[in-house]
Amino acid sequence: MTIKLYQNPIKIELNDYKMRVNGNMHEHVSTRKVRDMEELLYEPETDAEKILYYMYRGVYQKSEIRYDITILKPEAKARENTKTHGHYHPKNAAGWEYPEVYQVLDGEAVFLFQKSGPKGYEVAVVDAKKGDAIIIPPGYGHVSINAGKKDLILANLVSPEFQSDYSEYVNKKGGAIYYLCGEIIENPNYKIENIERLNSRNWNQRYEFKSTDILAEIATDPKKFEFLKKPESRSWAVKK
Repeated sequence: MTIKLYQNPIKIELNDYKMRVNGNMHEHVSTRKVRDMEELLYEPETDAEKILYYMYRGVYQKSEIRYDITILKPEAKARENTKTHGHYHPKNAAGWEYPEVYQVLDGEAVFLFQKSGPKGYEVAVVDAKKGDAIIIPPGYGHVSINAGKKDLILANLVSPEFQSDYSEYVNKKGGAIYYLCGEIIENPNYKIENIERLNSRNWNQRYEFKSTDILAEIATDPKKFEFLKKPESRSWAVKK
């Protein structure tokens, strides 16, 4: 069955995890299998070759900002929901970590954000539904989770000028928490100061961010996302 994700500003279609962009097969696709995630899982999974998620890089690009799509399969492991590897972003020349923006195109998502503080890690568990966009501020490590019973389709906007840092997630056997069908389990390899749960709207309000369609907006108003290249160009003070 063909899924038509977009007609404008570009045509994006999916069929059996094969993507066509403006009618052409998109070649920049990679996968993560169980064997790529073994050291990050809460419990072992027997099928090492099982594909957990697909990554389609460079589906669209404008003003040196890249638009990607990721598809996470549902409940591919024992009790733990399917999740992405988790990583941090490095600093730019001005000394600011690169931010990122996500949007849920279909399905139900939970985003796990973590940041080290003087007393331990601050962790945010953020729920997002279809259509929700969400901002990842500088300095936060992040994991995306399929919280539903069907494929989770995510889009993201990011600067292509860096390589992500996966080392902490590998060294500490995943993120600060594990998400097991709604149950939150702390990872003993972290000292956690605080865990909070909120929805994407409340999270975005803290950083005065709002978006309804990140693809349409980057196509028509790329200056709105200039901060993805230059995070120092906006305030990141948390609004209470």
